[in-house]
This record gives sequence, C-alpha cells and structure tokens, in this order.
Amino acid sequence: MAPLPFNMAILEFLADHRTASLTRFFLAASFFGNVGIYLLITMLIYVMWNKQLAIRLSVLLLMTSSLNGVLKIIIGNPRPFIREGTWLRKWAVSPKSAAALATEYSTPSGHAMGASAFYSYLYAFVKNRYIRIAAVAAIILIGVSRPYLGVHYAEDVLIGWAIGLSVALLAIKYFAVIGAWWDRLSYGKQVGVAVATSLAFWLLAIAVNHWRIDGQLREVVSCAGFLTGIAIARPLELRLVNFDPRSSPVFAKFLRYLFSVGVLAGTLLFFDIAIGMIPGKLALLVYILQYVRFAAAGFVSIFLAPLLFTKIGLAEGAVAGAN
Repeated sequence: MAPLPFNMAILEFLADHRTASLTRFFLAASFFGNVGIYLLITMLIYVMWNKQLAIRLSVLLLMTSSLNGVLKIIIGNPRPFIREGTWLRKWAVSPKSAAALATEYSTPSGHAMGASAFYSYLYAFVKNRYIRIAAVAAIILIGVSRPYLGVHYAEDVLIGWAIGLSVALLAIKYFAVIGAWWDRLSYGKQVGVAVATSLAFWLLAIAVNHWRIDGQLREVVSCAGFLTGIAIARPLELRLVNFDPRSSPVFAKFLRYLFSVGVLAGTLLFFDIAIGMIPGKLALLVYILQYVRFAAAGFVSIFLAPLLFTKIGLAEGAVAGAN
C-alpha cells in the first residue's frame, strides 16, 4: 500500500521546535506507554487490590495490542521521515529504539491505541477522582508524545485514540457477559479456545503480511502468548490458590509484588537466553519460542507467583465471593 497522505508539516514543525526539557518529558511519557509498563501496573493491581480488574485490564490491553499489530500490517503505512531517509536525524529517540521502529509500520499508533483502551476502562471502573484525572492525562500525554518524538503522524494518534476508546467501550459493555460465558466452559475448553484464538490471530497476521515471518509479527506473537498464559493460569489460581489481594499489611503486599516481578523477569530472561542461541535463519522456531516465552510469563504471573508467595505467608486465602 502507498504511504497515506498524512500531514508531515506538523511533524516538521515539532521537530524544528523541540527543547531538551520537553524532549525528556515526552520520552518519559512515551516510555510509560510501553506494554511492559501496563503489565507491571496490572500486576500491582492483581497482587495488591483487585484480581478481576487486573485480569480484565490485561486481556483488554493484550487484545488491543494484537489488533494494533494486525491493523499496522494491513494498512502498511511507513513511519514518518522513512521515505526521505531523515528519520535518524528527526526522531528524538535512542538509536536502538530508532533501529527497531524503522522496521515497523506507523498506522495506527500502538501507544495511543493501548493508552486509550487501558485508561478508558480504568476510568470507568475506578471512581477515585485523582485516578481518573491521571488516566485522562496519561491518554493525552502518551499519545501526544509520539508525533513530538517524530515516530508517528498526528493522524496515527487520532486513529489510535478512536479505536482504543471503541474497544474499551465494547469491553465495558460486554466483559461481564463474556466472563459469564467463559466461566461456563470447562477448563480444557478454555485452554483450547485461548490457544486457537491466539494462533488464529498469528495466522491472520502472517497472511496479511504476505506470508512473511518477520519483525512485523513480534507484537502479535508476544501478546497472543501472554493471553494464552493467562487463560491457562487463571482457573488454576482460583481453584488451587485463590489468594486475597487485600490481605496482609502493606509491606507484605509490596514484597509479594516484588516477588512476582522477580519471577516474571526471571522467566523472560531464561527464554531470552535460550532464544538467543537459535540461528537467525530459523525464524519460525524463534517466533514459536517467543509465543511460548510470553505464555510462560503469563502463567507464572497469574498462577505460579501467587502459589509461591502464598506458601511463604505473604498472602491469605480469599474471602467468599472474592476473585
């Protein structure tokens, strides 16, 4: 597909009027729009406050990110300044980030789409005024950071906001219905549906990518894997652990959060080392292992870490009706 006729003049203006302090500010805002940060937030909610909300936010974010990956491949719009070959000069990101971003498409913005979906749902669920203000600010700042840094068109952000908000509104309306249907399935069917849906997303991404297995598929594979891990782990946690996230003093809650982050990081690192040993020409095997890597990450986050920190007394069993 030919590059979309988006407004380059806005990006040229922003690139010509950057300041060091604003650039640092928007780099920080953009950093907080990474999927990994959202997962750390949901893990905090999961182990310290509300497990159901954390699961729903995780599923919403991962589905939105998978959809974003597929849409980017379908639309196939290059990032700004790529055609002119000036992106190394006009992107206000690190060389490592620039090298990765240059291989990916632009439309819609994943940062804007993810922030809009995640924080809109959080806004609807949480009634605290300050959290709601922070959620709105996060949506705006994360989105605005992308054209400021030069890595997305303004139109990419507007489209991302619109799609993310639409996905969040659908989730707000239908999550309870979907959850009730999901709970009626047997555990085997839940796992089967999760794996089949993940692989369908992956196959769709490969198909629209002209059957090429390359870097455009990274996000879809990672998110699909994590979703599978959550689907496998969640019923096991409820049946075999079912810890109460509100139990224990604040210090113990903080320790179990650190414990969970450590278990997650260790799992990701283990697979990262293993994948790094595979020759680059075995692309399909690498992506299969990436899927397994993130499935394992979802599993240890939702089931294994709670099992372990409950065993060492950092959490208590849930009260009746808590999930």
